[in-house]
Amino acid sequence: MVIMPREGGARPILFQPEGKVERTGIILATPGAAVGRIVGRAGRAAGGLDLALERRLVPVRALEERRADRALQLSLIGGPGYAWSLDWGRDAAAAVSLRTGERVEVTMVNRTTMAHPMHLHGHHFQVVAVDGQRFSGAMRDTVLVPANTSVTVAFDADNPGEWPLHCHQLYHMAAGVMTTLRYAV
Repeated sequence: MVIMPREGGARPILFQPEGKVERTGIILATPGAAVGRIVGRAGRAAGGLDLALERRLVPVRALEERRADRALQLSLIGGPGYAWSLDWGRDAAAAVSLRTGERVEVTMVNRTTMAHPMHLHGHHFQVVAVDGQRFSGAMRDTVLVPANTSVTVAFDADNPGEWPLHCHQLYHMAAGVMTTLRYAV
């Protein structure tokens, strides 16, 4: 929901892709507001996404402090084009045999040249490390994993089933950035 200021006016909401000067967006305007022209190019290229804000966020309600019962590593691999995959490596069997009640940590290591917002269905997780530096981060179901970065998340295995873990950019998911976590029967 967007609430415009009482005095009205026009407010641009712009998008500029990483590494590009081109931009696009929309202008929200109240009736009768003057809408000026906005040029389609910014003064400089947008910087890359990083995790500076992620490191500063704190949870409203964190996971209970306890040691992980299971630690998994998931590598995001491929490129330079749109040909990616996910590789559990030696953790492949463990990723499909979760047990109810376990605390699970998954370290996602992005070995590609693009950022991937990774989303886990059926659970909320806590961000607990970036590039191996531990902290008590925010609770979420999606976290950005920039290129050449690792992000570790922790969750309690409390929702049995088979749950997708994938990049939240549809064309990345379709190109191979999708796997599942599965509970043992």
